[in-house]
Amino acid sequence: MLLNVALLAGGQSRRFGSDKALALFRGKPLIEYISEKFVREGFNVSVISKDVTKYLNVLSGSVEHVEDIYEQQCPLAGIITALRHFRSPVFVISTDAPAVPAGAVKAVLSALEGYDAAVPDAFGKIHPLIAAYSPSCLDVLMKQFETGNFRLRDALSSLNTRYLDDSFFCGLGFDSSMFSNINRREDMEILNNTVSGR
Repeated sequence: MLLNVALLAGGQSRRFGSDKALALFRGKPLIEYISEKFVREGFNVSVISKDVTKYLNVLSGSVEHVEDIYEQQCPLAGIITALRHFRSPVFVISTDAPAVPAGAVKAVLSALEGYDAAVPDAFGKIHPLIAAYSPSCLDVLMKQFETGNFRLRDALSSLNTRYLDDSFFCGLGFDSSMFSNINRREDMEILNNTVSGR
């Protein structure tokens, strides 16, 4: 199984007040903390961003920088860019989710086999930016994007999507905390004290 991770760094960070990908988390920029975690576990990691130069000085040489192929900034554009870059199954994760364990990522990528997408629908919420996508969904995603509909949920309904529920993750020893994300500075402080880092 190819262990590809695309780290989406295209958000506006409006609620956070500055680029949260560069905010310090356990002494490192958040984007560096997350990318290093997956590199250590043997993943091929790429950062997808409109302005890749922002992160050149904080990422290791093993992390690729990939510029969004579209001007429109949205998760759908980031996923399309990631699939075109890797040309193989890829786990997509936003830069505000430092609690996702490498073991969970491997399990979701394994669950993708035979599907266009494997998406957690767990603990009361769908998580399309902590999910795996296959190149088989690329045409559908691009066609929807070109219509001007950038809603990722609409795209998922057009794909052969496998939704992964609470029992999938609990059976692996994970709980709802893995889906914790950072929207505000207080979220950063809370996760800084609780995330296991594995």
